[in-house]
Amino acid sequence: MDIKVVGVALVAGLALSGCAAQDHYYSNGVCVTCFDNPVTGEPLNYDPSETPQKVATNAEGQTVDAKSLGSQSGSVDIDSRVDVDTAYARIKSAMGFRSPNDFESPESTTAKMQMGDVAWKHDRTPGAYYNLGDYGRQTLGGTRYSILQRVQIEKSGAGSRIHYSWAPADKRTLYDGDAMESALTQRLNAALD
Repeated sequence: MDIKVVGVALVAGLALSGCAAQDHYYSNGVCVTCFDNPVTGEPLNYDPSETPQKVATNAEGQTVDAKSLGSQSGSVDIDSRVDVDTAYARIKSAMGFRSPNDFESPESTTAKMQMGDVAWKHDRTPGAYYNLGDYGRQTLGGTRYSILQRVQIEKSGAGSRIHYSWAPADKRTLYDGDAMESALTQRLNAALD
């Protein structure tokens, strides 16, 4: 028998053997030892109704039930005395949003691909309105998380009204939702002070 066939059979046998023990390894709330049939998508080595509870780490570093982490996405609204253009400049810098000028060469293939990403958005009407989108990062409990972020900044009298929203960049990554909201709100308020 061909050595490749024997190797594949051995790996498949080891993967399926985890089924009997019902012991699965979870990382960031995702079962990394659960296997699905690549053709049908049906579970191979686990019963979806009997898998262990998903666990994750909260902002204090404690292992908790993933359901207790709160919402993984959210939004915050802020009314600021800072004018709309200044609010744009401060939030762009503090939260890591990129404008077309921030790419190494807006005409390069790499820059065009990055600006074509679903996450990136940069619409503006200076003096009135900014609508931005990009990937961002936030550290919680010593762990750095990647998020998708959006912000709309609009003129409101002499000041501005800000609507900021976020969601995990990878839906499989779990974080403490309440701690994320608190940390992002603090960063926005600090940028606008």
